[in-house]
Amino acid sequence: MGRDQGDGRRLLDSTRFSDKGLDAFDSTNVERNGSYLLDHESLDCSDTSSMAEYNDQSQYYRLSFAKKRSKCSSLALNRICYCITLFIFLLLAYSLGLSASIRKEKYGAANREHDSPKWVKPDGFKIVGMIFYGRPKYVSILDCYLKRNLAINGGYLDEVHWMANTENEHDLRYLDTLVNTTDSYKAYHLKHLGFDSMWEHAVDNSTLYIKIDDDMVYIHEDAIPRLVQSRLAYPSAFDVAANIVNSPLTNWFHARTGAVLPYLPEPSPPHNHTNQDITWRASFLPAYPLSTPSSFDFGNIEDGHPLPSIGQPGAPPFRNHRWLPLPPSPQNLQKTPIARSAYDAFGLAWTSWAIAAQQHYSLLSNIETNSIYKYHFGGTEGIWDMQYDRYNLNFVAIWGRDIRANLPIKPDDEQELTSDIPKRLNRPLLVDTRAIVGHFSFGAQKEGMRETDLLGRYEALAEERVCLGKRVRDYCEGNDC
Repeated sequence: MGRDQGDGRRLLDSTRFSDKGLDAFDSTNVERNGSYLLDHESLDCSDTSSMAEYNDQSQYYRLSFAKKRSKCSSLALNRICYCITLFIFLLLAYSLGLSASIRKEKYGAANREHDSPKWVKPDGFKIVGMIFYGRPKYVSILDCYLKRNLAINGGYLDEVHWMANTENEHDLRYLDTLVNTTDSYKAYHLKHLGFDSMWEHAVDNSTLYIKIDDDMVYIHEDAIPRLVQSRLAYPSAFDVAANIVNSPLTNWFHARTGAVLPYLPEPSPPHNHTNQDITWRASFLPAYPLSTPSSFDFGNIEDGHPLPSIGQPGAPPFRNHRWLPLPPSPQNLQKTPIARSAYDAFGLAWTSWAIAAQQHYSLLSNIETNSIYKYHFGGTEGIWDMQYDRYNLNFVAIWGRDIRANLPIKPDDEQELTSDIPKRLNRPLLVDTRAIVGHFSFGAQKEGMRETDLLGRYEALAEERVCLGKRVRDYCEGNDC
């Protein structure tokens, strides 16, 4: 009995860390496995102490092996989960890295807003911003961009000359207040009102003038440095213009480079929206309601008729309204106003407030998503030769010596300086498509554009990102503003 028990104990000890050993304690295995066979006939069942000892050891080893098996199973499961998690993490990291690499290769690092190059102002000549002035409500925004670009603040503009094209007393008082905010501002009162008269003040041979309209509501941080550098890099050009958002010529390209997004005017006033809620970020806008017909009715505005009353076809749906995004797709873009634009200086995009509004909402969206690169065209250098086509004179760099040599400038200075004189001299106007600026409206667009909330959105953008101090606000109200 003692020998059998001893062999049994040794057999149990040898299987302590074996699954087979656990199975061996099954009653059938204990009986059938020769290596564990216990002779029931030789076992003295009357020896209760021996039987109890044997049963206790059997129960102990069963529990011990069960615990070890459970622990090993949990450990194996944890290792599998860890491996799966690590694999997913590595796959995600690789995908993100590959996406960034492709994006950088396609667009170039300097094309994204946060990768703007570090500019160094060139020496040897003066750079003057020349503003065709008369509308304080826009200038209160433009002022922030100009001060940000002053040489005393690390920018390129040595001075800003305000050409007062107004006799409105309120506008002139506002201009006096404005020029007193910095020594870099100077006011000039023109001999007579009109586009042509200001050019008599832009004739210093060694000065580069950057003519800017007073309703420019956005100037990319690289726009003025790029214009200056391109003006130096292409001396044979007569002038170099910026890539204007809301121009009847460049918007045709913007619609095809993916810069213009599908937007439509909000059909009816929202119940819980106030002017205090306004933000420049387009991502805060709700989606255009799918239950509403998603198309814009131009009415008869394209035939040269005046803007219809509020709420009528072709007119704004209500005052201070928003434009809402549609899901981006070529099909949805065709339902929006930009689909009617053409490469025509006097086409519908020159008169339609709706085409202007859609472009501005698209610009705000692209600013928010750092997608300004979508406006770029003109090859690797981003330079577009206008081939003597007329282009808008809202934002252009030109040497004083070239103005002096071609005085007097005719009343239609845009035709003169972008087409006629360049063609006569065989010196074309170039557009630097990487110098992005936003032009609020042309005269025919003004009435409809003032019924949008866009001006408030551009004010919010300037105050958050651009203004160096408190904005010089225009508090004028009524018909004189």
